[in-house]
Amino acid sequence: MTREEFRNLFIRALELAAKNAEGKVGRAIPRSFVIELHAPQVTGRIVDIDHALDSIFVGKDRFFRIIDVAIKKVSAKDTTAFVRVSGHAPVEFEKTWNPASEGPFKQLIADSIEEAD
Repeated sequence: MTREEFRNLFIRALELAAKNAEGKVGRAIPRSFVIELHAPQVTGRIVDIDHALDSIFVGKDRFFRIIDVAIKKVSAKDTTAFVRVSGHAPVEFEKTWNPASEGPFKQLIADSIEEAD
């Protein structure tokens, strides 16, 4: 899988997380994502999608086993996604969380979603 293919998979995971969040908050939320990233050597830093990819894309044939994704906060202009890499060693794509669909991306639904102006 190329970096661009993985990027597309990540964007689909963010879109699914947004749909899940919309069900929770009862309204449409922005699709302008910022990422609260929890990955090796990065703890809680807010980054854009491409900077998150720098940390979560291991290579064309190695992937983190699980990458949790959940919407944490929404505002009028953007949506903050919580993205956390599991502590597992990288594996082949077929050994990720759901290789038939989302690959390593595992959807979580936050107990509460912060709403900001």
